[in-house]
Amino acid sequence: MFRRITTFLIVGALLFGLTACGGNSNTITVTTTDFKYDPQTWTVSAGQAVTLTFTNKGATEHEWVLLKKGTTVTLPFDADDEDKVFWEIEAQPGGTKTETFTAPSEAGTYTVVCGTPGHLEQGMEATLVVK
Repeated sequence: MFRRITTFLIVGALLFGLTACGGNSNTITVTTTDFKYDPQTWTVSAGQAVTLTFTNKGATEHEWVLLKKGTTVTLPFDADDEDKVFWEIEAQPGGTKTETFTAPSEAGTYTVVCGTPGHLEQGMEATLVVK
């Protein structure tokens, strides 16, 4: 009986420790096809590290461009919109990239767009919710 209680306490302590170590990270997995993100909404914690894995199953390059809160882009998305970008990642057709960024510190709803020419016009837009 004593051995079971001791084992239970040790396992519990280890699980608690592992959970505490991973508590400051968010993970996002994004798959793109032509003109669509899957999923189209993600939720992360404000100011925390976010690891994003971006897989492009489309026929052309795609981007995941996080805009600054309260900004919108003009069509077409181009160089005059660069000051509105909070963070971005891109992947070639058939490619996957994983990178880490720090989520915005202000809670709210943020727009994600594809910056590849013509893709936003085709409706390639999504939402990041920061809590």
